[in-house]
Amino acid sequence: IFSLGIIAVLILWVVLLFFLFGGAQLAVFLGLFGAYFAPGFGKESIIPILLAAGCPLWVIISGVIILDMVLAVLIAFNFDLLLKVPLLGRVLSHFTTKTATLLKEHRWIVGLEGIGLFLFMYIPFMGSSAINTALIGRILAIHPKVLLPIIFAGSAGATLTVAVGMQAIINLWFVNPWYAVAAVAGVAAAAFILWKLWQKHVAARFEKDRK
Repeated sequence: IFSLGIIAVLILWVVLLFFLFGGAQLAVFLGLFGAYFAPGFGKESIIPILLAAGCPLWVIISGVIILDMVLAVLIAFNFDLLLKVPLLGRVLSHFTTKTATLLKEHRWIVGLEGIGLFLFMYIPFMGSSAINTALIGRILAIHPKVLLPIIFAGSAGATLTVAVGMQAIINLWFVNPWYAVAAVAGVAAAAFILWKLWQKHVAARFEKDRK
């Protein structure tokens, strides 16, 4: 039921865009959204591309969240079935191996459980995605009814942050390019400092646990 429901939402979203923008513009938007599934593309890379292509902010935000939830629901409820699909099963096996490696690199996720999963979904870690987050939830035996709201909250928060932030930077660029450069530099510096502080906190916590 959940799988059919989220697919129905995706279809209704596409139909709405067709009536609002027409077939030609819809094809461009869907083609760019399709790149979201390609390796190396995340919210931080696909959202600026969509903005540059003239895609409205509400379309970007709703589209990314819907795609995240489609992937999460399919993994959460149909993972064993999807593994039996020849090509798709191989891809999912690769993601499972990759996810196990991510868990080893970010052991704090296991300790924080729900909060850890939310942070993993929200913060653009290398390799974090709805697929990885759903797989981690399965590994940690978190029920889909608990896991999916966590993924939705993380996806919505991350998408809004990146989309609104990128739009603000673009607006600053048209006012004065140096304002945009300063804003990007400030955000990057703040993110780097917070990440280093978080790494230090996690390292100290696990060192304490080992003792």
